[in-house]
Amino acid sequence: MKLKPLVGSLLMLGALSGCDLDNNNDMEPSRYQLMLEITPQSAGNVVITPAKDDYEQDSIVILTAQAAEGYEFISWSGDIGSAEYDAQSLTLTMDNHKDITATFSAVVVPAKGDIVINEVRSTDGGYDFIELYNNSAQSFTFGANWAVNDLKGFEQDLEPGIAIPEGTTLLGGEFLVIATDQTSIPFGAPTGTIVAGEGDTDFGLGKGDTALLVHNNLVVQSAHWNDGNHVSSWGRLPDGGDWHTQDEALAPTPGAANKLPAPVDGATAANIVINEVVSKGRADADFVELYNTSSEPFVFAANEWELVDLDREANNQAGLTIPAGTEIPGHGFIVLLPNLVTGTQLPNGAPATAILNNNEDFGLGKGETIKLKYQGQVHQQVSYGDFHVNSYGRFPDGMEFIELADENAPQLYASPGRKNFKTPMHVIAATTLNFTAFNDQEAALESKGFRVFGKGADLAADVEPEYVAVSADSSTAWVSLQENNGLAKIDLTTKTITDIFPLGFKDYGMAGNEIDASDKDNMIKLQTRANVMGMYQPDGIATFSQDGIHYVLTANEGDVRDWFTNFAEGEKVADIVLDESVFTDVSTLQNNLELGRLLVSQYVDSDTAASSHNTLYSFGARSFSIFNGDTGEQVFDSGSSLAVEANKAGVYPDGRSDAKGTEPESVTTGMVANKRYAFIALERADAVAVYDISDVNAVSFVQMLVTQGDDAPEGVLFIPAEQSPTLQAQLVVANEDSGNITVYSENSEGKFDFTSRLLLEGGEGAAEITAYDAQTKRLFVVNNGSLLNAPRIEVVDFANPSNIATLAAIDISYYGAGVNSVAVSNGKLAAAIESGVKTDTGVVAMFNTSSYELEMIAAVGALPDMVTFSPDGKLIITADEGEPSEDYMIDPLGSVSIIELKPVN
Repeated sequence: MKLKPLVGSLLMLGALSGCDLDNNNDMEPSRYQLMLEITPQSAGNVVITPAKDDYEQDSIVILTAQAAEGYEFISWSGDIGSAEYDAQSLTLTMDNHKDITATFSAVVVPAKGDIVINEVRSTDGGYDFIELYNNSAQSFTFGANWAVNDLKGFEQDLEPGIAIPEGTTLLGGEFLVIATDQTSIPFGAPTGTIVAGEGDTDFGLGKGDTALLVHNNLVVQSAHWNDGNHVSSWGRLPDGGDWHTQDEALAPTPGAANKLPAPVDGATAANIVINEVVSKGRADADFVELYNTSSEPFVFAANEWELVDLDREANNQAGLTIPAGTEIPGHGFIVLLPNLVTGTQLPNGAPATAILNNNEDFGLGKGETIKLKYQGQVHQQVSYGDFHVNSYGRFPDGMEFIELADENAPQLYASPGRKNFKTPMHVIAATTLNFTAFNDQEAALESKGFRVFGKGADLAADVEPEYVAVSADSSTAWVSLQENNGLAKIDLTTKTITDIFPLGFKDYGMAGNEIDASDKDNMIKLQTRANVMGMYQPDGIATFSQDGIHYVLTANEGDVRDWFTNFAEGEKVADIVLDESVFTDVSTLQNNLELGRLLVSQYVDSDTAASSHNTLYSFGARSFSIFNGDTGEQVFDSGSSLAVEANKAGVYPDGRSDAKGTEPESVTTGMVANKRYAFIALERADAVAVYDISDVNAVSFVQMLVTQGDDAPEGVLFIPAEQSPTLQAQLVVANEDSGNITVYSENSEGKFDFTSRLLLEGGEGAAEITAYDAQTKRLFVVNNGSLLNAPRIEVVDFANPSNIATLAAIDISYYGAGVNSVAVSNGKLAAAIESGVKTDTGVVAMFNTSSYELEMIAAVGALPDMVTFSPDGKLIITADEGEPSEDYMIDPLGSVSIIELKPVN
């Protein structure tokens, strides 16, 4: 039915032209009529702008559909020309009479309580998810405009969340899982899991968050958990019923019925055993290690547990008493130091949680019997012969003690607070270099852009070596000092740190250095910014030589010290005081659409926050650079090129414009068809940029490598053609957040094509750094993911790059808490492994690439972040970050460790 209401009606606006509509062949009308039909009647309205009685030729008229409650707009039909038929608004050019129909449809909405949020997870160590449940016997098919979101994204950020595809059907009693922080189905997720697609915004669920089910931009269901808390699994019990208490986590069951975790018996005194003993006769302190055989923690009560030897027992002297409240984790360790009294500094190698003697100290000698007493009675005792023990203990932990007939029998490797393991063929003392010699150069270095700003720290404590690269002749190494905005140069022949090169600052006010500084303007707007600087702060580095000059290639990621309980470096420009003599239009600049959202440092070269800013220092340089390795002079910087090329490829992460943009994470280089290429992993763009750097004075872009589902490339490994199984150069990319490796192969044009992709685990940390052994054609991949047993090194068969598969996994948990990097040379695999307490010394463990047997171990500095072999295979070098403790009370020296390998006989 056609309607013709009064002018201004929302349903229809008609206007007669200057002639009879039924007989208008005599002349071309100069004014036209618009006729509108709404079907079904009363299903909605249409707003017409402008609302007039008639329209001159070529006038523009906009129709906007508004659905009534219980309906949704479907489409336009009639004289709509090439306009989109399903767009909410329709723009018409009045070049003739128009006859338009707006079609609406009743919305099928589940009855209240039928489709419910049933389970949520927001913790680290896996993907976040929202699980929906059909709490009825009838199937339900989702129409248009259904999505899940969280409260911040929905109300504050105005993000769309993740759409539930139209047509998705949920049978009665069936579950639907949406992995909210993923762009590809993660490891372990049920079939049919929905992830963020084109037009969606993936989002993590945080502490005290609210999960939402949204339809037509209205909240249908919500679930809020307590502020300040993550939920490992919180849901309804039974499914569709009331929410279970947050004080008791459910067993995570995405896509399956909710249930309580299987009951676990608590730990008792019977679970506490003596696990390892180290006696005098060595440089380190004596210790006795206890182990908890239960999976549950055990808390020691007051005055119940005491460690003594025979002498103290015979003389009725007090031993070491374990303090009340001391907790030993499930399958965890406590280290007792009987020969060091309370207040003594902990010895090297002792974990920070070690317990000192609160009575009179006593050592452990030859032919000892050590007793652990509980409530005055002997709980456990261990004896050994008339000799010292380097490490006498149970292997595996908590099981039987090793055989130890005499002092020449094979013993364990002393591993206080870690899993017991057998002593390898070689135990090597590393040469660990620190930066104390540069403390008196701090002011001079800072004047050139170096940064020392840690809380109360001098230069040697403040530096955090991040990455290491070695010259082709094995004579020189360079180490990135990321937070400090510098590079260090090391003479490997003399084993000395010879130079620190301050990297200065990148001027975003210069043409060619344009940045997008806002994540809230809904556009990619690259422009120069006066008095805004970028601190280069390289993470990954690589080196190459050309025409007799050593060059260092840097990925200028940037880093902010914001992970501490009482020290936060970064601030948004909107929240700081700007010097109005420099920044003349402060109110405009601090708007979120301009510079207000940009994250900048409160500190430049001091641990005192600036009270007013005349220059803004942002994190990273959003670029890669080439430096002269001998002088520290910059010879090339990519300016804004990474952002420009990422935008062209459709992968520029505008949501990170306020932080570090594409965030160049790591870099490598290699020869392809007689050209030298640089490969730059862009962590936030989920891509790898390839540049031709054959001429450092004429660097050019080659291509952008993007594979759907890859998230956060962390490591890039170049395999030259002569070492490749196919005799084609290969690029292997380890993607940290999606937990997979992706392989690209050289094509006939000297570019790279996608070849294969292998999901190792999924979730953060499951694929980080990769090394390749040409002899066995195997990849070795760092995996600190927590969905399976971690930490470990995945061994991947690379004999056929188009069909790669896992072969084995090397368990690293014996040697430390996490593996940070791996390197391969001459059939040897080196792994940099951090301690359970990151401020303690780490180790390098070396394995055989064929048998995976441990062959060497060496203690290095605190938090070894990167390991590499010298090209001649004679040295292993680590960059030991020495990162502060969370409360900033402990700040180990940053260092570089050099391990000289024993020659093979």
